[in-house]
Amino acid sequence: MTAFEPSPPSAVPQARRTRPHTTTGDRGGAGAQVSLRRTDVECGAGSTATLLTLAGEIDASNSGWLTVRLSNMITDASTGHAGAAPSSGVVIDLTRLRFCDAGGITVLVKAFKHARNQRLVLSLAGATGRVDRVLRLVGIDDVITLHPEPADALAALRRRAGGTARQPESAPGG
Repeated sequence: MTAFEPSPPSAVPQARRTRPHTTTGDRGGAGAQVSLRRTDVECGAGSTATLLTLAGEIDASNSGWLTVRLSNMITDASTGHAGAAPSSGVVIDLTRLRFCDAGGITVLVKAFKHARNQRLVLSLAGATGRVDRVLRLVGIDDVITLHPEPADALAALRRRAGGTARQPESAPGG
């Protein structure tokens, strides 16, 4: 075999999962499992924050579905839903997220941009271990505020609630 011949398939490292996963949401098939839950939290001064909790793993198999779901939930937070007042901000809780690859990073950046377009503050909270390390390695903390715990992110929104947590019409960089 010369240096230019491809390696045989058995020599190519393969991703390994410790157990089979299925994608939750609209598509079936094999892939990582992720769940998304929404909670509206009182922030004082008549404002609420939207807490979006991610659990499981985000990869290419579910990033498309998750991007759409987060976008819809952020739009609902911005406009109010089911008679609720619009949220003053969005916190994505990553406490139960075990894995996040480049597809997951893209999901989080798209969510941030969509929230900014909706004039909402979006922050991430609770990332630990590998997820926290990946987020910091790619520099997401230079763009999106990372809080150690969801309670810290909600407290930051409460501090802003004296005015509003909504961003001005022309957000920087946008």
